[in-house]
Amino acid sequence: MKKLLILIPFIFFCSSFCFADDIPSSIFSRYKQIVNLVKQNNAGELAALIEYPLKRENPLPDIKNPKEFMERYAIIFDEAFRKKLAQYSDTCVFEHHGAYGLTGGTFAGDIWLNEEGKITAINYRSAEESRLKDAVTATIKSRVHPSVSDWKENVRVGKSDNLTIRVDRTAKGLRYVSWSKGHSMAEKPDLIIFNGVEEVQGTMGGWTWTFKNGNWTYVVDDVELSDSEENCGLFLRLYFNNAEKSSIRLREIK
Repeated sequence: MKKLLILIPFIFFCSSFCFADDIPSSIFSRYKQIVNLVKQNNAGELAALIEYPLKRENPLPDIKNPKEFMERYAIIFDEAFRKKLAQYSDTCVFEHHGAYGLTGGTFAGDIWLNEEGKITAINYRSAEESRLKDAVTATIKSRVHPSVSDWKENVRVGKSDNLTIRVDRTAKGLRYVSWSKGHSMAEKPDLIIFNGVEEVQGTMGGWTWTFKNGNWTYVVDDVELSDSEENCGLFLRLYFNNAEKSSIRLREIK
């Protein structure tokens, strides 16, 4: 089973304790190295410890390489985060299916490492990054068709050769929107469905968003863990009377 990326914002049942007995010493050593590099503001060496791309919350662009990480280091590792990391101890590390996260004490999944000790996720969001997120969101909303330009949080945006889709959290609930080939998001959508249902794919990572439209069911499936790389990624699966009619691989865009 191949682990491509596990992005876990928090572990509900591990908010006040964690289990460090069976964690390799190399993981503790790597966390101590990370804390020391942050203390020194050594973005260059820290950049070499990341498995790219490093995801950032939508609609902020993901960090694709060491150069981009060093350019955005100060925004991510602000003073508050650096002070928080200074409180690190080995008891704060939790193992979750081969991933090792800071989830104990004051931490809530702020950083995750894979089995090789590479950073796969940084879930902390600084005040500056929040401001950037709000600014980018406002710009996108100004360019989207007015009928769907209001949302609380974007969940996913995906594109195939024949369509573009959005999944957003809105005041009316989870919403699915799609545009056919040749139409931009500035134009009126072909389809809008509300009252979606969000589900996590067990404890192994991944999310599913399901939308009902008459006899049709639209399932946006973000598969993070599978036995093969081709089965991982973002998919749109269409069902008619519960029978699958198509499965479309989407490119995640922001």
